[in-house]
Amino acid sequence: MQETELLTAELESLLAGAGIVLVELSLSRRHGSAQTRAVVFSGLGTGIAECSKAHRLIYPRLQILLGIEDPYLEVTSPGIDRVLRSDREWEIFKGREVRVIRKDGGEPTRGRILSSDAERVVLATPVGEITIARAEIAKARLDYPGEGE
Repeated sequence: MQETELLTAELESLLAGAGIVLVELSLSRRHGSAQTRAVVFSGLGTGIAECSKAHRLIYPRLQILLGIEDPYLEVTSPGIDRVLRSDREWEIFKGREVRVIRKDGGEPTRGRILSSDAERVVLATPVGEITIARAEIAKARLDYPGEGE
């Protein structure tokens, strides 16, 4: 297992106890220092308080796991229009609004994620439930402006 995968597994369980999901973790080592970037999400809202809480939980664990006294750590929210990059993210953001652009062009499809797997995504749209094959998706973004509609 790579170092980033080991850190991810360790930090996921740590954050889960605080009701926070680790969406993405990146680690870069240079000249004896380490730079870590964590993207976190809370279903109740991900603001400064959640990012601060995640930082307070992650930082001491990074010191121990990386063996570095003062590692650089940046903690952010996914943002209001995050591009969904993995199967895991479709599951994390289940129940959230998305905007899907298909490879064949046309108007983006907007809807709430009902379910997903490696082959398809099911969205609740104003015209009913629709299923989109994952192979047809060129890009999918969170669509927070659509959540109030």
